[in-house]
Amino acid sequence: MRRAGTALVLTALFGILPATAEAGTATVTFVAPETYRDGNLGWGPVDQRLTLEGLTRILQRLAAARLPAGDTLEVSVRDIDLAGAINPLASRTGTLRVMRQDTWPSITLTYTLRRNGRVMARGEETVRAMNYLMDPVAVRSVEPLRFETALLSKWLTTTLRPYLATQAQG
Repeated sequence: MRRAGTALVLTALFGILPATAEAGTATVTFVAPETYRDGNLGWGPVDQRLTLEGLTRILQRLAAARLPAGDTLEVSVRDIDLAGAINPLASRTGTLRVMRQDTWPSITLTYTLRRNGRVMARGEETVRAMNYLMDPVAVRSVEPLRFETALLSKWLTTTLRPYLATQAQG
């Protein structure tokens, strides 16, 4: 009963429904994050933890929104190069990330999509968004990892298109 009440309050206040069994899931692991191109240069341990947690939440949210129930997306991140570059001369703290055309986001990952335990798709890719500054939704967003969100959303939609919730019913 308490869960139903919480769902009602979240829906009433924010239009948000908690994740249910009607959605796919994602598990995300980060392989040797200390070796990432953008994982240790200028990042403190708190910033790195928040970034990795943010990327995990993005993939989990995308899986819940787009994969049908019973699907599990397993992602192992091998390398990350976030959008922009840290410019220590442009800020007193040395943490100002400057976005330029030649500093696009890039994520190397391996993935396995399982439907009710059966492997449906698997692969390894380096996903890039070379024209990331031209994405009108990402540019206007205030989300901290907005360019990476757009990158992962497009990757999931294009790579796993045959397995998405809207395609799975047909």
